[in-house]
Amino acid sequence: MKSLFDFYGETKIFVSLRSEVYFYKLKIMGRVITSQELARKATDLMPGGVNSPVRSFVYVENPPIYVDSAKGSKIKTVDGDEILDFVLSWGAIILGHAHTFVVREVSKSLENGTSYGLNHTKEIEFCEILKKIFPESLFRVMNSGTEATMTAVRLARAYTKKKYIIKFSGCFHGHSDQFLTSAGSGMATLSIPSSAGVPEEFTSCTITLDFNSDQLEEAFKKYEIAGVILEPLPGNMGVIIPEEKFLKTIFDLCEKNSAVVIFDEVITGFRTGWGGISNSGKIKPIIFDSDGEREIEIKTRKPDITTFGKVVGGGFPIGIVRSERKIMEMLAPSGQVYQAGTFSANPISLTGGISTLKTIAEYENGFYKKLRQITKMFFDVLKNWSVRKGISISINAETGMLSVFFTEKSPKNFEEAKKSDTKMFKRLFSFLLKNGILIPPSPFEAWFVSISHTEDDVQKFSEVIERF
Repeated sequence: MKSLFDFYGETKIFVSLRSEVYFYKLKIMGRVITSQELARKATDLMPGGVNSPVRSFVYVENPPIYVDSAKGSKIKTVDGDEILDFVLSWGAIILGHAHTFVVREVSKSLENGTSYGLNHTKEIEFCEILKKIFPESLFRVMNSGTEATMTAVRLARAYTKKKYIIKFSGCFHGHSDQFLTSAGSGMATLSIPSSAGVPEEFTSCTITLDFNSDQLEEAFKKYEIAGVILEPLPGNMGVIIPEEKFLKTIFDLCEKNSAVVIFDEVITGFRTGWGGISNSGKIKPIIFDSDGEREIEIKTRKPDITTFGKVVGGGFPIGIVRSERKIMEMLAPSGQVYQAGTFSANPISLTGGISTLKTIAEYENGFYKKLRQITKMFFDVLKNWSVRKGISISINAETGMLSVFFTEKSPKNFEEAKKSDTKMFKRLFSFLLKNGILIPPSPFEAWFVSISHTEDDVQKFSEVIERF
């Protein structure tokens, strides 16, 4: 079957960003294919035709695809095309789509009810898995990473009795108002809203700095800082490698000024390793750029608060806040920090999480060792391809995730990442999708690898990209 992008005849794409209405007129072999019929219908039902902006594919100037089913490392579109998937529900899938054990366990749980809004035994079972990793901690389970980071910051402010929070440009912590910020005009200045509908007052206690910057000391001198929140290994501006001295400075300044460190591990938690970076205290990236290939180890400390999501839900909605008892017991009903949710810790999400974590823990020959090997295979394909073709790229990778930038040097922050050749990325995206491979439709999103990706997938990827 012809791919979605094997266009015959005249193809026109009209995109109206202002009105967020995307209309695609695609004349393909004299008919409109199913994905396009759905896209057309969707614009009459949803803003921009989507329920999350990145799914529109507008940045890469492609029409969106519609998924019919998914299994292992592949998705199948409503048009019948089988596509090798590096999006993996934006990192939520680590075992592969529709993993047999997860599906079986969730199916059994569904027979007992979908949501109670009351306590149940799976809450205990799930949190006991986490407790074995973080024995000094308590946990609050909710529905999304956005809820988790919002709650973490609320806890930080309550615990320290201070109001200013430092975040870093390019680190995404969900879409609550306080995080929708852009940096001010000078170093260590208060942030301005980056979204319509967010009053400046809502971001007036958020300070946005450059990742890997030397601006931290100035900010701490200027403001009473409650906490610093960061992705210890960012994945939302592409995979960016933190400098060890940068992480050390954060911890030292927070300790000196009685502020808290919050690691947002919604992406990296249980993806780069068991319990994430908060548990291992290490980041082990593999880097390739004009200086060659190198593998390094970056050491860090355990943060005061961690947020988890994605992988720990096994493909179902989830968010988790972890911290020591003295901080966590500030949450209601133990304390005065309010957080609640009808679907929090619902039995279906927790069944997905329990079955996923059990599968990882019981995997023969080391789950994360195998996942790292698979990730490295894709890394090597990209590296060797760029060398043979004479294309300047940099690749940053960790276990289960990687990013490609069309730059000579590995970027250190979002400003450097934005200097990547985005036109080349759009070309690569379109070419790969035309040939049955889906990468994230943005140069500033990590590619994700699952344990279900095989050597045959590596071979296919190699064969396709060699033709680019």
